[in-house]
Amino acid sequence: GYSDREDTAIEMSHVGQGYGNGGGAGDPAGQFFYLLDNATKQMANVDANIDQIASFHEQALNAASESRYRQIATQRDQLVEETNSMVSGIKQSLDVLARTVDDPNIPKPQRVAQASRQQNLARKFSEQLQRYRQMEYRYSQRNRERFERQYRIARPEATDEEITDAINSDQAGQVFAQAVMQSNRLGEARRVLRDVEERQVDIQKIEKTINELAEMFVEVNDMVNRQQDMIDNIESAVEATHGNVDIGNTETKKAIVNRIKARKKLWIILLLSIVLIVVIIIIIYFTVIKK
Repeated sequence: GYSDREDTAIEMSHVGQGYGNGGGAGDPAGQFFYLLDNATKQMANVDANIDQIASFHEQALNAASESRYRQIATQRDQLVEETNSMVSGIKQSLDVLARTVDDPNIPKPQRVAQASRQQNLARKFSEQLQRYRQMEYRYSQRNRERFERQYRIARPEATDEEITDAINSDQAGQVFAQAVMQSNRLGEARRVLRDVEERQVDIQKIEKTINELAEMFVEVNDMVNRQQDMIDNIESAVEATHGNVDIGNTETKKAIVNRIKARKKLWIILLLSIVLIVVIIIIIYFTVIKK
């Protein structure tokens, strides 16, 4: 499975140990963008590999000889193993990025920006997994069709159910060998026996890859949804904070206005008091002192 293919992810996860492309070990933002850039490059390589694997599948289906088929199948299987290892590394790097943006010590606006970048890459990776899976499914179906045609060469009277059992059985070679022994066209049936066994192994390998990709597709989609929830929560908290700041600013402005009004009232009262005192002094002067 993909869990054994950790070389790429391990290499990426060592970003904090002094790589030159994205900041030093003490630079979380640099580490984040280093991982992001590397995962993006790996995804470009996976895209190219998917196209090449499809080409190998096509060549294997049309191989004119057993030796040519084996040569192509060996190259294809090596590339599939390499590609699946890269896919596993990208998934684990996305997991690391998700944990990074989940750090509450990072400022909220920065968390939202980084989570959006991680989510966008995860969404593209999900689409890539779907493309890879669909390509493998198409060639699995074509292999099944070829298997069916070859089986009918040996046993023209075989039912669809018998053919399906032969394809899905781990003992497909033995099932087909029995068909060979029962065939009235023994020479031709023996000729395709080895090819049928190899195609049956191909079908099992491809369908194993399809199942693994389907599981990872679900996991990545869950990751995208979790990231969206986190982004929504952070943005709501930021908006609430901004709302509280706005309310605080409004209250502060009101308090300033009230203080200004209070000071104005104080000055008016003081001025009226002074005027009143002056009036009283004048009255006293003219009514008492002047007499």
